[in-house]
Amino acid sequence: MANINLLPWREELRQEKQRQFLSILGLVAILGVAFMWAVYTYYSTQLDNQRQRNNYLQSEIRKLDSKIKEIQTLEKERQQLVERMNLIQDLQKSRPQVVHVFDEIVGTMPEGVNLASIERKDKDLILNGVAESGPRISKFMRNISTSKWLELGPLEEISGDKNSGANRKNFVLKTKISSPSQDEEVKQ
Repeated sequence: MANINLLPWREELRQEKQRQFLSILGLVAILGVAFMWAVYTYYSTQLDNQRQRNNYLQSEIRKLDSKIKEIQTLEKERQQLVERMNLIQDLQKSRPQVVHVFDEIVGTMPEGVNLASIERKDKDLILNGVAESGPRISKFMRNISTSKWLELGPLEEISGDKNSGANRKNFVLKTKISSPSQDEEVKQ
């Protein structure tokens, strides 16, 4: 038995194990590359899908922005129309007011008081006139203070009329136009 040599068999076994190891190593390397390629493809697909969703969202956002601008423009136009309608309604309401104010001025003016001019600035009236005496101006002011359509303001100026005699007085009186409540308007 001394002639049997087991070295070639061990050498062949070692080479076989090395071939198996290299085969397994190659297979693991191929599987690793395939796995990496699969992961890369998966994430690449996910990124492409996300980019498409982002692009879609951005296009929809642009559409919504344009609609928002349209809505804002329409809101501005609507607000302007509402303001115009309110102005027209105010003008419609104030149309008979002028008649009432003139009737009220005539109704509150006592005998012996004459108006030379009436100026209107918004709700303010400036009455320039001539009275036969100071008490007539006082009576005119008391009548205005009880008026529904006029509010008494300050007596700006009172002076003697040099051309017409000592008793005649020139005056400048400020008043404001007021509107009676709805109930009072209906009664008239």
